[in-house]
Amino acid sequence: MVDSTADKTLRRVLLISAIDGWSIAIFAGLCTFISLLFGEWIGVSIGAMITFAGVVELRGRTRLLRGNISGLDWLIRAQVLILATVGLYAFRNLLAFDEAVLLAEVTPEIRNAIDQLGISMADIERLMKPIYYGLYLTVIGVTLLFQGGLALYYASRRTKITGALAAQQAQPPSLQTM
Repeated sequence: MVDSTADKTLRRVLLISAIDGWSIAIFAGLCTFISLLFGEWIGVSIGAMITFAGVVELRGRTRLLRGNISGLDWLIRAQVLILATVGLYAFRNLLAFDEAVLLAEVTPEIRNAIDQLGISMADIERLMKPIYYGLYLTVIGVTLLFQGGLALYYASRRTKITGALAAQQAQPPSLQTM
């Protein structure tokens, strides 16, 4: 039996969602655990939300495997949840920038290391704000690119996946492959 492009699309979405869902759930789960060990409650809450999104993606994949097109909505929602969580966290940090707090974190050992490199603290202070903003804007951009792009990818495959699931349900049970 020749696979249609719709079947190939469904298999590709199932593969991508498995890799993405498991990697997000495992990595975010480990980060949540580490944040918990250090008592970083914001990290715990952000990590838990992203871990939850990974689980949502895996649940959506399971629904697709069972022939339920609503699983695709779960895949899309998982990406939007990650995008919203990371975006809000980064935006919150952008609004909370405080140079004095960051400078207070510079230990004497770090100051000595900076001095040994021939860099003055004045140079560090001038670079602090652009680097801080650059970091969080990059986080927002990368998350928008990857999670937003994956949500759009999943959404753009709806027609083909619907066709593939309908074709599978029309087959006799002995010919169904998924």
